[in-house]
Amino acid sequence: MSQHPLYKQIQNDIKQKIMSGELRPNDRVPSEQELMDQYRVSKITVKNALIGLADEGIVVRIQGKGTFVSESSRLQEAITLANRQMHPGNLIGFIVPAMTTRVEQKLLRHVEYFVRTAGYRLLVKITRESSAEEASAIQDLIDAGVSGMIIFPTEDEKYSDSLLRLSLDHFPFVFIDRYLRNIGTYCVCSDNVGGAAKAVSHLLGQGHRRIALISPENTNTAIEDRTLGYEQAYLEHNLLLDKKLWCHVPLHILRGGQGLAYIADFLSANRDITAVFTLTAETSVLTYHALKQTGRSLSEVQMLAFDYPEIPDVPYVNQNEEKIAEHAVKLLIDHIDGNYAPEQIFVPVELIL
Repeated sequence: MSQHPLYKQIQNDIKQKIMSGELRPNDRVPSEQELMDQYRVSKITVKNALIGLADEGIVVRIQGKGTFVSESSRLQEAITLANRQMHPGNLIGFIVPAMTTRVEQKLLRHVEYFVRTAGYRLLVKITRESSAEEASAIQDLIDAGVSGMIIFPTEDEKYSDSLLRLSLDHFPFVFIDRYLRNIGTYCVCSDNVGGAAKAVSHLLGQGHRRIALISPENTNTAIEDRTLGYEQAYLEHNLLLDKKLWCHVPLHILRGGQGLAYIADFLSANRDITAVFTLTAETSVLTYHALKQTGRSLSEVQMLAFDYPEIPDVPYVNQNEEKIAEHAVKLLIDHIDGNYAPEQIFVPVELIL
């Protein structure tokens, strides 16, 4: 006996008839009474089955006329999804740096949801911000037989042989959050330039002129673009830039645990700043403690962060991780299905004051 609920059995049988060609687009599906008699079930069970199929876009219910198979375009999407659900071995790989930030955690949650909705399973690899681990993760996923990958590159964004090979072979993959310039592939990122420009423009509009920029060193596109956004804000306000107010902390110092001391030294040497724009949640927390260490409060030096810093009274630029994940999975599925047309999508961000 099937372990599926009765309404699911009816749905699966109708899907099977559509996939086999027994029921074709615009064909009439058996009536509620016919299904009740065939399966010996109640009217509510049949209604639930047909409503569920309609919600999936597989059938169309017309009042007074009956239920009909959807047009071929919607139907093909439904058949593709049904086929994937019948083959649970289909895998998509997700390579992520560390899983320590809220952004990474939210991206994973949303990517898993959209991958599962598309009928695939997700296999996750963590690189710990290591290019060598990234290369190993790519090979492991290929060996596991994944149909495609979503890759959140390491913070030093190196043009590794593994990434270049994926691109040259047109293996389905999408960069997320960061990307490699001059590699023609899909990528989905936040509007880092626009978000940073909006944040710094807000500070300039409040009268701040000595605005420090604090971030990891400029080794990836996310940091490069946010730095560019800072520059654009000054240019749009016809103000001169003072790059001595930029503090790009070397990665070996950040990873070695000396980031707090490095930022505190920078703040001590620039006591005339009135505001700070931090480009990552990590540098936001370090800057907050460095300000306290140097004897200043948020009432004296205003902070504004890119990404939620989990610090009270600090405004921030909020990324839309759900929309990034949705776009990334859709592009990847399109590529897996044979549609290869690389593009970049930049998802709008929001300034939370």
